Amino acid sequence: MVEREYSDALQDLVGQLDVCTEGGGGQLTLVTGGLASGKTHLMHAFARHTTQNGALHLMATGSRPERDLPGGVVDQLFRSSSVPAAAAARVTRLLSELADADTSPGTAPPLTEARVRHTLCLELLELARQRPLVISVDDIQFADAFSLRLVLHLRQRMAAAPVLVVLTEWDWGLPALSQFHADLSRQPYQLVELTALPVAAVAAALAERTTPQQAQDHAEHVHRLAGGNPLLVQALTEDLRRGRPLPSVSCAEAGPAFTQAVLNCFYRWDGDLLGVAQGIAVLDEHASAPLVAELMSLPADRVGRTLNVLTAAGLLDGSRLRHPAARAVALSPLPATERARIHRTAAELLQHRGADPVAVAEHLITAGSAGSWATGVLRAAAARATAYDNVELATRCLELAIDSCSDPAGRADLRHTLARTIWRVDPAAATRHHAAARAALERDDLAVRDALPLLKQALWQGDLDTARGAFRTYTQQAAVDERDGYAEAELRLAQRWFYGDTFIRSPGAQDYREKWCARGPHTEDPWTRAVDAVCDGTPGSPAKNAAASAEHILKSCRMGETLLEVVLAALLTLIRGNGLGRAAEWSDKLYAEAVRRGGHTWQAALGAVRADIALRHGEPGTAVAHARTALDLLAPQSWGALRGYPLGTLVAALTALDDADAAEEAVRQMPSDSLPPTVWSLTFLYARGRHHLSAGRILAAAKDFRNCGGLAQEWDLDSPELVPWRNGLAEVNLRLGHTVIARDLAKQQLGRDRGTSLRTQGVSLRLLAATAEPPQQPRLLRKSVNLLEASGDRMELACSLADLSVVLRDIGELDEARAASWRAAQETKLCRSATIRPEASALPEQNPLTRTRSSIPVPAASGPGSSESTENFLLSDAEDRVALLAARGFSNRDIGQQLFITVSTVEQHLTRVYRKLGVSGRRGLLTLLPTSLQSA
Repeated sequence: MVEREYSDALQDLVGQLDVCTEGGGGQLTLVTGGLASGKTHLMHAFARHTTQNGALHLMATGSRPERDLPGGVVDQLFRSSSVPAAAAARVTRLLSELADADTSPGTAPPLTEARVRHTLCLELLELARQRPLVISVDDIQFADAFSLRLVLHLRQRMAAAPVLVVLTEWDWGLPALSQFHADLSRQPYQLVELTALPVAAVAAALAERTTPQQAQDHAEHVHRLAGGNPLLVQALTEDLRRGRPLPSVSCAEAGPAFTQAVLNCFYRWDGDLLGVAQGIAVLDEHASAPLVAELMSLPADRVGRTLNVLTAAGLLDGSRLRHPAARAVALSPLPATERARIHRTAAELLQHRGADPVAVAEHLITAGSAGSWATGVLRAAAARATAYDNVELATRCLELAIDSCSDPAGRADLRHTLARTIWRVDPAAATRHHAAARAALERDDLAVRDALPLLKQALWQGDLDTARGAFRTYTQQAAVDERDGYAEAELRLAQRWFYGDTFIRSPGAQDYREKWCARGPHTEDPWTRAVDAVCDGTPGSPAKNAAASAEHILKSCRMGETLLEVVLAALLTLIRGNGLGRAAEWSDKLYAEAVRRGGHTWQAALGAVRADIALRHGEPGTAVAHARTALDLLAPQSWGALRGYPLGTLVAALTALDDADAAEEAVRQMPSDSLPPTVWSLTFLYARGRHHLSAGRILAAAKDFRNCGGLAQEWDLDSPELVPWRNGLAEVNLRLGHTVIARDLAKQQLGRDRGTSLRTQGVSLRLLAATAEPPQQPRLLRKSVNLLEASGDRMELACSLADLSVVLRDIGELDEARAASWRAAQETKLCRSATIRPEASALPEQNPLTRTRSSIPVPAASGPGSSESTENFLLSDAEDRVALLAARGFSNRDIGQQLFITVSTVEQHLTRVYRKLGVSGRRGLLTLLPTSLQSA
């Protein structure tokens, strides 16, 4: 046996013909190859060569329909136009007599087959006397028995004749013509096996039909896609020549030539080929000969041989079809009902063999239906998909499981799981899966098992009537062993933190209060105790242990397991407790996890927290970006009661940036009559009041601040850190000239702030200074600066520094006034130029000071030195940043790390700063800055 590529095989045949013509006697070559390996193409190419070189070439092709027709191949050979007419007529008469004798065995005189065979052999040898004779039969495995015997008879008598016989045969792994091969092997013959094309041959084929550059660029990819199959290589080359992009190994889309070539392969050989290919396409990575045989009801040995054929043809990679397009082509002839049946059968076979539940479920999903046996495996597959954050697959598994489940309680449980799964990406879409429970509640027929899931959804959506009804059903009907202490604690926190007393303000309020505030059976559990501690530290009632418990919750929370409202409450607890830095670290870390895992709802809510934190850091530009990103993640109805949070932050940040038009557009997204009774509505009202105040609509601002304050007190959500509405009213009264009222409001705010909110205390002190006598103003403003600097809010710090500068200048303390003015300008520049680093979501630990600066133009600030020359106070942006950090006490190494520059660069910047400011070093720099900075 000689293994050859197509071009080498052609040369072998040419060499055999040369031997014949040069007196070497008759020759026979058997060419074998896999599916679409180029056997027929080789025969036609050789025919052209023989004709051009004067040989007589007689061709025939075996076919399955003519296999039982005696002499069918011989008849084709002698119908060539090159055969003399007289010889062709004699052969036709002989074959006709043979056919008559075969159908009328009793006729006389009998015409023996041996005599006919011998006569035909003599006719062929007579043709060879005139010129070399080439006889080629393609697909010899389909030749009729008489023609096969003629080939053997001729082989015995052509030893001295210039005759070359070329036969092609499928390579099935096992011979299709065992007796023929045995008889053939009694005489010498050459066996040539066509193999897959190597990369070099593919490159040559591409170069012939496309360009050298395309051949170089695509040869390896085409070889990988086609598995070296000449037919598929030719098809891919044609698609490439027509400008079609080559398919990737993971994409089901392919060009028309490649698609048709694959289909031709499946239909070209035995009928088993398409059926086996369809079984492989359905089973995909789980395909094996026994499983395909059972799935398609075929004998295992035939399936094994067919797999060998498909592998040799380059259509299989291991036990899978090499390309997704081949899978699509194989399944395309199947009617939809038959395809569904095969997938259901595949699911059952895999289930019986203990396959992964996801693999079983995918077949059932494709089938579109499942029996009751499948409910458990679909539930298990959904759990696996959820664990790997594949919400789409989990959803489809659960939907099908609900359809297949015959148990009402089981269906209800599956609906709850489905709603919880969908909620991770779209809370509004989850609502429809609570429709049956909501209808049952209206009929006063809500089952206990449905109460808590409905309560969770209703609290998120701000539907307090439904929430109260679900809570009433749960507390009145749930037995002790049916109580869920973990869920109760989390829902109690969600209600208390975000709704305050609004949930229990209804008929029978005392009953609600007693039942809702009662601790469940798991009060000694550490998680429940931590949740209860944060719950006790709600906006209206700070608790000493709330911050520590919040940290524990954030360390242990898991997306998909922990109620999102609990995580938000924990983060807000840190914010209220002057833990803005820790809140920023946790929100960034959890946000990055939500992005990685595709949890849109968590990502949106945590994005809102990040926007809030950025605003509290005095970075309105960053806050705007975070808020808009968060709002874009969910549809308005999916935000539920939480929507006022990112919208309020967006309005406040745009107001700080003096973008009145954008702020007004954000305000219009939440009309007053759509505000749910929640703390998020209070934050939005307060932000809207700030927007009105900035736009000069003082009375409108006063109305919003008063409404905000009234509702906060009524709902027991009066938190100075979340909604410092008294400061807002104080500023309104200052604008109106009502100094006494403004002073009282600022003092009231200070009375509530003391010991909790440094940021709000700092703002209150600034407002109080505006109402105080001139001698008292510097002290109040210095204290305001200290508190705001400690709080980390650059924006409010810049305002207090600016006011301090004016007050100091009025009393003649010009050096300190200039220093305060310079500091105010630097802080303003920093807060206005802060932007989001592109990798921010992946760097949860980053320091806000290291964020890049935007190109927002900021006017040069006056320096704190005694000289008024431009040289003394006009610093570059880089020098500004270095000077500010140096003044705050950071070492050169710390400054370099925060600004991503070398220590040498820091030293160079400081040298120029000292020269421009007229100081000799850090100590001299500090003498020019306010006391608040020296203590930083």
